[in-house]
Amino acid sequence: MDNNAIEEHYKKYGNTNLITNSGLENNRQIHTIGDSHTIFFHNSMKIYEHWGHIVSMYNLVKQGIDIFKLGNILGNGHEKYNINMNDYVIFYYGYNDIQKHFFINYRNNIENNIELLINSYIKYIIHLKNNYKIVPIIPCIYPLPIKNGSLDIRGSDEERINYTQITNKLLETKCKENNILFLNIYDDISNNNKINEKYTVDGIHLDYNNNEIRELVERKIYELIL
Repeated sequence: MDNNAIEEHYKKYGNTNLITNSGLENNRQIHTIGDSHTIFFHNSMKIYEHWGHIVSMYNLVKQGIDIFKLGNILGNGHEKYNINMNDYVIFYYGYNDIQKHFFINYRNNIENNIELLINSYIKYIIHLKNNYKIVPIIPCIYPLPIKNGSLDIRGSDEERINYTQITNKLLETKCKENNILFLNIYDDISNNNKINEKYTVDGIHLDYNNNEIRELVERKIYELIL
């Protein structure tokens, strides 16, 4: 598709996601679902973005999700496409849990309860993998925000950094044990365990218009699957 067609599509729909294509063989596509960190891919020409519906690991495990009907559930103007068998699905969950849900739902003995939640989360991802015949990718939990915005965060920076590190270590270990792809860009986007200011659009989320971080994230994803 030429640049003029892309520009016209953007003017009409406000994004390019409806004409996204991974370029992979057999028409396999790459999707992201989960919390607001998926917005990074809103205008990606390679990776589909599904934001909303369920935005925490805790609620995903508790409520479940119908992967094949996700586009129909969301359908807010740019997420009207559904996920198909053999597609890659990147699950952006856990950030909200660390910022607040651990403190709300697991006030006592948080560290042990983190492990119980991660075990339940991985078990559920395996269930989705087997039932829907998708290829899951689990990214690391991103560093702490440098601006809190509307996150309604709980606990101290030190506590949340500690829980982020515990969670990422568990996620990586459990992914290796269960043959699940793990996307680790924590060190690439971190500055003293907070999101690197030069890569963020609002102190919380990565900036897709930053060519350096966009190319890095997409390269890391394609390195995993190719």
